[in-house]
Amino acid sequence: MYELYHDWDAFCCIKVRFCLAEKGVAWTSRHVDLQRMEQLSPAYLAVNPNGVVPTLVHDGRAIFESSIINEYLEERHPAPRLLPDGPEARAQARFWVKFEDDVLHPAVKGPTYQLMLRQSFAKLPRTLIEERIAQAPTPQKAEFLRSMVLRQDAADSGAIEAAAATFARAIDRMEKRLQDTSWFGGAEFSLADIAISPFIDRLEELNFAQLWESRSALLNWISRIKARPAYQAALPAASQRIPAPAGAVA
Repeated sequence: MYELYHDWDAFCCIKVRFCLAEKGVAWTSRHVDLQRMEQLSPAYLAVNPNGVVPTLVHDGRAIFESSIINEYLEERHPAPRLLPDGPEARAQARFWVKFEDDVLHPAVKGPTYQLMLRQSFAKLPRTLIEERIAQAPTPQKAEFLRSMVLRQDAADSGAIEAAAATFARAIDRMEKRLQDTSWFGGAEFSLADIAISPFIDRLEELNFAQLWESRSALLNWISRIKARPAYQAALPAASQRIPAPAGAVA
């Protein structure tokens, strides 16, 4: 019934797999290898012309964007409930989902390409890279890929420092929220927590975990997230990980 087009170590794919596991929904894996830029292959662009993962296909209909996919799953499979009761509480949960969409995911994108994916892209034939970039759905995405994939110099330390500053500000805000409530959406675990959890995983892979060493509320939340079987089921195996940077970068 459900097919998930995904890469095992993609930020937003972890988010959707986490939701699927919490709901106990069975799905068929359709692997899209980001390390080979398969999200820009003609075969995948026929499924999702935006050239991003994940895509959920349900009874032949494609649903795009991870936050929309998770809302779709919530409506299709209302138990267990992953949005709180009441419009105000739901608005709070959706705010934190949007915070992940607007702040957390964009912030990790550059460091992920510069410190992780470029190691894989360096092994690809130049002609394949050029072919993939030529398929990018917008000129802006093509230019981003050229700047990240084709540049021959070292990672942009200034851009990584700017991302680290964004991470720190976000973590401050997350800590303050969790000092007031058990979960990002309120008193109950919700889609908000599912949305934010891959941010922690990616920062651990990027060696930024020291940013929350003194954040007791956030550390408690991380411990509770990691204890959830559905979260563990959503994470990639070690062999499915994108190669991570060798040492600390912040």
